[in-house]
Amino acid sequence: MDPLTHGLVGMALGLQNGGSLSLANGTLVASVIGSLLPDADIVFQIRGDYAYLKQHRGFSHSLPTAVVAAALTGWVLTFFYPNYGFDGLFAGVLVGFLSHLFLDLLNSYGVKILWPLSQRKYTLNLLPLFDPFLVLICLLSKQSVFWGLVGFYLGGRWLLKKWAEKILRTRFFPEKCLFSLNVLPASANPLLWDFILETENKFIVGSLHLAKGSCQIFRKLVRVREDLAAIFQKTLLGQLFREFTPFYHFYVEKEDEKLVCRFMDLRYRVQDRFLHNGTLVMDSQGRVIKEIFQPYSPAHVISL
Repeated sequence: MDPLTHGLVGMALGLQNGGSLSLANGTLVASVIGSLLPDADIVFQIRGDYAYLKQHRGFSHSLPTAVVAAALTGWVLTFFYPNYGFDGLFAGVLVGFLSHLFLDLLNSYGVKILWPLSQRKYTLNLLPLFDPFLVLICLLSKQSVFWGLVGFYLGGRWLLKKWAEKILRTRFFPEKCLFSLNVLPASANPLLWDFILETENKFIVGSLHLAKGSCQIFRKLVRVREDLAAIFQKTLLGQLFREFTPFYHFYVEKEDEKLVCRFMDLRYRVQDRFLHNGTLVMDSQGRVIKEIFQPYSPAHVISL
């Protein structure tokens, strides 16, 4: 999620004890700071987009880091809010930090919430990266009904997602031998959902509009042979995509005497292309000649 939403949710949490909306409220300050702390991994941007995207929502978005960061930050805050005590400030930071992890878990980017036990990015694919409806709930609702409205909204989105899954399975792809079907939020519109459908020999990527009852296919991507897939997934670029996204695809084509493998992150699209891509080139002997990561734009080239 975006910093605004994280900060607003942290503020709502910090006001649950009935304190004032003031910098003098140590619980409020602790909760807001905690709600923003996980995105301190922005410091990796100093080393460029590759370092940042590789680390973003990694260890800084894990449960062990939440406890350590809350303890350190709570201790620092005791010098500014001695009357609140370490336990109260620690709890405030921890609750804010956990709210950040929960919100990020709800969108398609995912979080390594179980790091270091698991390098997998977990995601519930329920909210877009920025959700104006959630922001409005934070800004306009009273504390007494805040959590009820949040629960109602998230529950409604979950039901709409399940409805989208049912329509895709029964109306549009009833005869497909599905390995998996992943439905993702396409935008802030809760009636519009993206999907990534995996069959035995292809990926089908598209969008479903619940109100219109329409399904639009964006790409049909043929799966690579398992022997070739094993080779390319062991490269630096292959490892990067395996860590970067739970939903990726690549295909191989021959150019002159070279093998060119093109990777793509299936989660995000811009007009007629996927947002994050990569290109790997091998010679006829299987030696890697070039590996480039292309986040955001094909013109944005990062050599590995």
